[in-house]
Amino acid sequence: MSAMPVATDLAPYRAAIAELAPLVRLADAEEAGILRIVDGRGAWWDRLERLIDAVGVVVDEPQPAPASAHERLRALGVPIIVSRRRLRADVVATVAAVSTAHVVVDAWGAPSEAAPLLRDAVGWARVLAGGPLELLAQAETPTADILALAQGDLGVSVTRTVGGSGVGDTLTAIALGSHRVEVRADSAAMIEVAGDDVDGRRLAAPRRESAERVALRRLRDAVRAGVRPADLDELAHDDRILGPE
Repeated sequence: MSAMPVATDLAPYRAAIAELAPLVRLADAEEAGILRIVDGRGAWWDRLERLIDAVGVVVDEPQPAPASAHERLRALGVPIIVSRRRLRADVVATVAAVSTAHVVVDAWGAPSEAAPLLRDAVGWARVLAGGPLELLAQAETPTADILALAQGDLGVSVTRTVGGSGVGDTLTAIALGSHRVEVRADSAAMIEVAGDDVDGRRLAAPRRESAERVALRRLRDAVRAGVRPADLDELAHDDRILGPE
């Protein structure tokens, strides 16, 4: 199959395109039927809606979006991949389902990343709980947020603490049940997954492929197969828990 053209000005994605040749290539000027990369800073949803020439889109590290934006994005008819370095799709796929009794997520980081960090903490809570979450209660202070959530009868707690400007973003998510599953993700995009059971502690093999390469491969596969990934629906769920207007 011929390489799919990708249009982007983001240097990490241009590097990933070069590494993934001949699956993808940089698009020529004025070329039609291309894949596009949308920078997730600011009102990324407005830029996404204007991409009428794209056959598929990666949204890179999106800021939390309002419910009204997610409502409009549901009408888009092209595959959309959401790249979240603290919640990588390839790592999520390796987390085995367990009989979970409780999920606890703790996150801390700089003020500039406070909202995305809390949103990704909610995302890991959703993954480990095995489904959509309901917000039961929320407490906010200038330096911390505490969320009480539920997935059916399963209790979930998420805490996010805001530190100084030099603090690296980190989250730890733990599922307690038939055995313990622990996920640790940091600002360097390193994610560790470990499990404890009667046979001891097991550490999953680290994923060394860049997040940009993973996103491009997933988008190419989705466009080839003509499927709509669940990324936007999952992002809408996690944004809804934060409740942006």
